[in-house]
Amino acid sequence: MKRSNSIKFIADMHTHTVASTHAYSTVTENAKWASEHGIKYLGMTDHGVKMQDAPDTWHFENLKILPEYLYDVRIIKGIEANIIGTDGSIDIPVGAENIYYSILEWVNVSFHVQTFTPSVKTVHTEAYLNVLKNPYVDVICHSESPKFDYDFDEVIKACGESGRLIEVNVCRLERAQVSCDRYKKILECCMKYGTRIIVNSDAHFYTHIGQFGPAEKLLGEIGFPEELIINTSEDRFLGYLKERGKRTGKEKDNV
Repeated sequence: MKRSNSIKFIADMHTHTVASTHAYSTVTENAKWASEHGIKYLGMTDHGVKMQDAPDTWHFENLKILPEYLYDVRIIKGIEANIIGTDGSIDIPVGAENIYYSILEWVNVSFHVQTFTPSVKTVHTEAYLNVLKNPYVDVICHSESPKFDYDFDEVIKACGESGRLIEVNVCRLERAQVSCDRYKKILECCMKYGTRIIVNSDAHFYTHIGQFGPAEKLLGEIGFPEELIINTSEDRFLGYLKERGKRTGKEKDNV
């Protein structure tokens, strides 16, 4: 099944709040906007603790106090963890893993220059392959950066085989043509190996949540199959949560 001319996104699983101090909106503001713009599932994924302006460990350890729903939007408590070592280590504090993973419902992982010095393709490839060994990792985020070049075939194949997702990051798509060109190559690899993707805003202000136009345009240009996009269908999205052993938030309704 090829992608239709117009698709509806129901989830945005990479967003930030004022807890990451280079973002400017609250959880409530994000949820209200999401509700008004058709987003039913919202990933609250502030930066891991190694980022310069990341929240304290207490932020993640206290996520359990948040309501499951705000404005009828399912708030999925998560993190954008930083890849910090070629061994696949991320900035979940040593000794607190059980606490974190008992609370976190979604784990994005990313390279950032602030937490991993850019190196050569083989180094980045090794780090990605090793981070996929972490059973809690869900998504490799904004992997289009030439600063963190990697073997697309090797990593994207492994990502698909392990049931993880590759992100198309709208924030990055809007920045430069090089991001678009590299995403085309990444998406071609995803089609080649049947690796599923998720489109996310990486919103740092609430009005960016669910605004996926640049990604939709790119997906249409290359004829990317909609069945590989998990957040254009509630059935696919909930199916992925169940596949990964996560709560959907609808268990009480036996959905």
